[in-house]
Amino acid sequence: MHKEKIYAYICILLISLLPAVANAKDKTTGEENLIADNAALFGGVAVSADFVGFSMKLLDSKFANMEVAGRLNFLEKYFPIVELGIGDCTKTGSENDNTLSVTSPYFRVGMDYNFNRKMNGNRLFGGVRYGYSSYNYDFHIDELRDIYYGTIETLDLNDLNGKNQWLELVVGVETKLWSIVRLGWSLRYKYKIKQKASEYGAPWFVPGFGKNGTTTFGGTVNLTFDIGKSARKSMK
Repeated sequence: MHKEKIYAYICILLISLLPAVANAKDKTTGEENLIADNAALFGGVAVSADFVGFSMKLLDSKFANMEVAGRLNFLEKYFPIVELGIGDCTKTGSENDNTLSVTSPYFRVGMDYNFNRKMNGNRLFGGVRYGYSSYNYDFHIDELRDIYYGTIETLDLNDLNGKNQWLELVVGVETKLWSIVRLGWSLRYKYKIKQKASEYGAPWFVPGFGKNGTTTFGGTVNLTFDIGKSARKSMK
């Protein structure tokens, strides 16, 4: 079975488990069902890692965005977030065996809003991100045929520079597993707002963005650790 398919099945399984966990949490009573208006102004800090990119890399996928994130919690509603990662791609074309290679860092900054009004450990997010990546990429062709002279040469283009900026619209869910540990997933619609590429052409893959184009889709499956202050005010 193809490695990307195995990865996809793993992600689908993890995502499918979330509603069951969320339903179980909704049955809780007492403090955990307090309305979010009782939340503290500052609810702490969380750090997370995305299963998607790391799994793709471990499965030797042609491309992967491996990232971690840090976010703040205000009033259990507003979640400023920073995402840092490394995008990696080595792809060989099917027509003339041309090979693209790129590995470079990227970052995103943005804000999530929690639409779930009950503090039962579950969150329903909507948000936005601004993404930026400056990268170098290599392009190689073993056999480049000159259509006029009929000669065959090898083409090596190294350290071509590119820069991309984009926006992302995000929706996602997150549930508390135990203690400070959370599991969640997000879907993302990405829109390119600016690109600077080499005169030889833009790469097929942009770190942090994904497959190059005007728009694309992405997703994450995050394991999150909530640390810092409690998200709730103490009961009087």
